[in-house]
Amino acid sequence: MGPLLQTATSEALGGACAGVVADSVLYAVDSAKVRAQTTPAASGGWKILFRGLVPTITLGSVPIFGSFFFCFALVKTKLLEQKQDALLPFAAAACAVPATLVGVPADVLKKRLVLGIDPNVAKAFSHILSEQGWRGLFAGWHVNLVKDIPFAGVKIGFYEAFVSQWRAWNGLSSKEALGAQGAAICGIASGVACGVLTCPLDVVNTRIKASATPSRSILQVGRHMLKTEGVFAFFRGVAMRSFVLAVGSSIFWPIQHGVSCHLNGNT
Repeated sequence: MGPLLQTATSEALGGACAGVVADSVLYAVDSAKVRAQTTPAASGGWKILFRGLVPTITLGSVPIFGSFFFCFALVKTKLLEQKQDALLPFAAAACAVPATLVGVPADVLKKRLVLGIDPNVAKAFSHILSEQGWRGLFAGWHVNLVKDIPFAGVKIGFYEAFVSQWRAWNGLSSKEALGAQGAAICGIASGVACGVLTCPLDVVNTRIKASATPSRSILQVGRHMLKTEGVFAFFRGVAMRSFVLAVGSSIFWPIQHGVSCHLNGNT
């Protein structure tokens, strides 16, 4: 295995491991955010917040973060070699496309489960396939792309900028390990900013996947929300979303860096 492929594989495994841990820890909080984004708010006991945890994490977090970091590592290495750091946000946005698409089915399943539309994964699959066919598993895929592409670009852009500043403040070279504290602080800052900026599209995404509206058009759903609920509807669950991303990032980045560095022998 060549050095570049080894680096990409290590980054992918680090991303997958970090995604599983972070998403598992914050699964219930994210579920509560999803439920807060519906109108009226979905009913159900606290146990529903954990519904579908294992299958959706397995089908979502692992392939999403694994594929993203594999692709991003390849592109990032080349850009840094050519001293094109400014293009990293655009590279992240491009790498978010395959990562987003592979994770849409898990996103659809989770929203249906935690909103109480279906009692378990088997029923969810059955209902989706009988009512909408295989296309139902990719409901709202366009919303995911519109949301995740800028999200990835902005988040990675902020993160890399904070990392650069952290290295400068602490006298670290670009080849030295960032450290768990630095990774956590930089992740929190970038996560909160992205949580607020992408909340409107996240709300629209939830409405579409929950079949809370007959339309699958981002613009039509957005216009309907604005007309019937006002602008604040686009920021339903923003506090929980920001909390999830902030805490999740403080968990995610140290693990991702730690695993990838260990596999690369840069401990």
